[in-house]
Amino acid sequence: MEIQAAGGGSSVGTRAQTELLAATTRTGHTLTALIASWLGSFTDSADTRSAYTRDLREYLDWCTRRDLDPLTVRLPEVQMYAAELAATANPRTGRPPAASTRARKIAAVSSFYTHLVRAGAIDANPARDAARPRYDRRHSPTTSVSAEQASVMLAESRSYRHRTLGPQAAALVMALLIDLGVRVSELCHADLADLGQREGMRVLTVRMKGGKVRTRPIPHGLHGVLDAYLQQRPEADTDALVITRDGRRVNRHQIYRLVQALAAQAGVPMPQRITPHSMRHTFNTIARQHGAALEDRRDALGHSSAAITQLYDHVALSLTRDPAHLVAEATRSQPDSSEQSP
Repeated sequence: MEIQAAGGGSSVGTRAQTELLAATTRTGHTLTALIASWLGSFTDSADTRSAYTRDLREYLDWCTRRDLDPLTVRLPEVQMYAAELAATANPRTGRPPAASTRARKIAAVSSFYTHLVRAGAIDANPARDAARPRYDRRHSPTTSVSAEQASVMLAESRSYRHRTLGPQAAALVMALLIDLGVRVSELCHADLADLGQREGMRVLTVRMKGGKVRTRPIPHGLHGVLDAYLQQRPEADTDALVITRDGRRVNRHQIYRLVQALAAQAGVPMPQRITPHSMRHTFNTIARQHGAALEDRRDALGHSSAAITQLYDHVALSLTRDPAHLVAEATRSQPDSSEQSP
């Protein structure tokens, strides 16, 4: 995998970045080759590799636009980049990236420079001492939906006219997101061959982050949704489980748009804040409310530790148990002073 020169800027900027990527470093390798060897080290997680690819592409584009050689920058330039990240709004959301996202982007840049040091291309990592954004790891910005809202979203998906997905495909996507809690990347990467049978149950093999593989049951209530989709699945030369009307593997952007559109139809406040990841939080909350053990939820979600699953729990419980509910009930139960006689 390699990073192509960004095409969104001027032709001069694109040409400069192309020349940068093709330049030979002091090790005799091109920068493109060193990038490829760095990205190739993340063999256990395609998602991490994909995110770091985007992060490094953005950083190299930033360097090119400022006529900076990424092989000779020092700490002040990296700090400038971090400061600009914090001040630049994301075109899709209209807000700057979250602190956790900015921390990951700086971590990606630092990881790349560490690789260059080990390869002998540079002497020191200029991002090693860069300040990382602080954020509360027990806080999650993810907005979830209630069980009732999730039920409405599932019902609406069966008749929703998506621009690229048929209603059967839309219904299956939502069922897998809500009833199995799969990640959007896991859904996009799922193949027909991942469907199977085990111990008398229909199952789906889910390939998770970190190279983990889980065999998840397809609950009986989902059989009709799955069969309806498989019966009308377009003929296409692809192994993908979920495909569009024109036979292409579904992508995360199509799923994002579907989730937000259905959230709006279900009357969820601020539906633009609802994402496929919101469905994982909803899955966990509903499972916990119905007695699923922490370890079982951790295993189903593919979390590396129970602490991550407990983060999901903390967010939900801290909202439902907040004393604000008691205070509001007590204060609203008092007589309205304007109605009292003087």
